[in-house]
Amino acid sequence: MVYIYKLFQKLLHILINSMFFIQIVLMITVFLTATYWFLSLLGFTAFDFVSPLADLVSDFMHIFYNQEVEIGGVYVDGSLLLFDLIAVGIVYAATKFKVNLLRFEEILLKQIASCEAKIENRFNAKLQRDVEKQIAQWNNIAILVQFSAKNMLVDAFWGGDEKAGVKEKEDEAFRAFYSSLKNISGCQFAKTDNRMVILCNNFNDIDSILKYIDVSINRIRITLAKRKWRLYAYTAVDVYDNKTSLKDVYPVLEKLLTLRIHDEAICLGNFCMRYDLVPDSEYEPVLKGKYIIKDEDTEVWSLVKKN
Repeated sequence: MVYIYKLFQKLLHILINSMFFIQIVLMITVFLTATYWFLSLLGFTAFDFVSPLADLVSDFMHIFYNQEVEIGGVYVDGSLLLFDLIAVGIVYAATKFKVNLLRFEEILLKQIASCEAKIENRFNAKLQRDVEKQIAQWNNIAILVQFSAKNMLVDAFWGGDEKAGVKEKEDEAFRAFYSSLKNISGCQFAKTDNRMVILCNNFNDIDSILKYIDVSINRIRITLAKRKWRLYAYTAVDVYDNKTSLKDVYPVLEKLLTLRIHDEAICLGNFCMRYDLVPDSEYEPVLKGKYIIKDEDTEVWSLVKKN
C-alpha cells in the first residue's frame, strides 16, 4: 500500500509543479499582453516587440470571441483584455487548487508514515522473534559456587590464628551443600578445589535451582553461626548453547567470583537476555557495575529475589 501512496505523491508533485509552471507562464503573458495593449491605446511603441505574442493570443481568442470594445469613441480589439481576465482567473483558481493539493499531500505523507511505521513494527517484531529464538537456544546453565569461612572469635583485638580450621569448615559446608542439592533432578555436580560446579541443561529450572541454593546456603550458614563461624557464599551463573563447551564458560565464572560479591548470584548480560524469556521469573537482574571480565569493560548483574 505504501508504494501506491508514494506513486500518488509523485503524481501530485508533477501536477503541482506543472500548475506552478503554467501560473508563471500565464502571469508573464498577462503582464506582457496587458502592457502592450495599454501602451498601444496610448500610442506608445515601447512594447511592440510583444506584438507577435499579442497577435497569437488574439487569433486564439477570436475562435471564441470576436467583438470590439468601444473606449472613448474608439473601437479596439477586446480579445487581449478578455484573455488577461481569464488568465488571472485561471491563476487564482490554480492557487486555490494547489492549496487543496498540498493538504491532500499532507494526508498522503501521514498515510505513508503510518504504513512505514507498521512495516517497521512488523520487521522489528520479526527480528525480535528471531533474536528470541536464537537466545532460546542458550538452554544450558552453569553455576559456580565458592565458600569462604571465617572464625568470628578471631579478630585483631583478641588475636588467634584466622586460618585455623577454615579449610575444614569450608569442606564441611561443601559436603552439606552437596548433600542438600544432590537430589535435584536434571543437575550434575563437580567439586574443584574450594568450588562446586552445578550444571543443568534446562534453563526453565533456573529459578528453582537458585532458590534451592539460597535455602541450602542459609541453612548451612545458620548451623555454622551457632558455632561462631561466618560463611560467605560467592555464586556466579552463566548460560550457553549446545555448541559451546564448558571450558569456554568456566573462565568467565571464575572471573566473576574474583569480584568477591558475596551472598548474591551474579551474571553477565547474555544471561539476563535469556532470563527475560522466562515466564513469571522469581528474580530480577540488577546492574552492579562494569568490570573487566573479558579483557574489556563488561556489565555485571546481580539476581535479586523479587518481593
